[in-house]
Amino acid sequence: MEEVEREQDTARPITEREIEAFSVWLDREMKSKGVTIQQMADRTGITYTGIWNIVKGNTASPRQDTREKIALALGAVVPEQIEKEATEQSTPIPGYEWVDFTPSDLLTVPSESGIYVFYDITDRPVYVGKSNKSVQGRVKDHQTRFWFKYPLVVRGAFLAVSDPEMCDKIEIILIKFLGKHALMNQKGAVRDFQE
Repeated sequence: MEEVEREQDTARPITEREIEAFSVWLDREMKSKGVTIQQMADRTGITYTGIWNIVKGNTASPRQDTREKIALALGAVVPEQIEKEATEQSTPIPGYEWVDFTPSDLLTVPSESGIYVFYDITDRPVYVGKSNKSVQGRVKDHQTRFWFKYPLVVRGAFLAVSDPEMCDKIEIILIKFLGKHALMNQKGAVRDFQE
C-alpha cells in the first residue's frame, strides 16, 4: 500500500529515515520532469539498456561519473544522502571500489584494473574475470563472443584492484567459491585471452 501511495505522490519529500537508492531517485526525477529512458540515453551518451538497468535497480551502484552525467542531464543535484549511500555502497572496504555496470555499454564499464562479474537475467553470476590493465578492454573482447548477449549477460559488477597478484588471487577465490554456478568459467566453456 505504501509503495502505491509513494508512486502516486512523486512530489513527497524524502524523510531522514528513508534512505533512497540512486535508482529510485532517478526514476522519481525522470517522472517529475517527463523524461523518458531514451531521452536520458540521448542526453548522457549512455545506452538505453544502461539507463534502463539503473532505473530498474539492476545497476545499484553506478560509477560516480555515470551519476554525474545523469544529474547534469536532468539539471538536478543528487541529494547528499543518496550520493553518500551510493559512495558507501561502492566502497565498503577502504581502497577497494565495487561498482555496477552494463556490459553492453562500454561507457559504463570501468577502465581500471580489477575483477568483474557478469550476471544473467535472474541475477545469477555467470562469469568471473579479471584484467590487470583495463576491465573495459576485457569486456570489449567479450562482446564479440557468441554467449555475450541478453538474457545470459544483463549486468556486471566490478571491484577495482590495482595489485596484479591480488587481482589473480581474488579471481581464483571467486571462481572456486561460485563453482558450477559461474556457467562460463566451467573448464572448457571459455578460454580467455592472456593479457
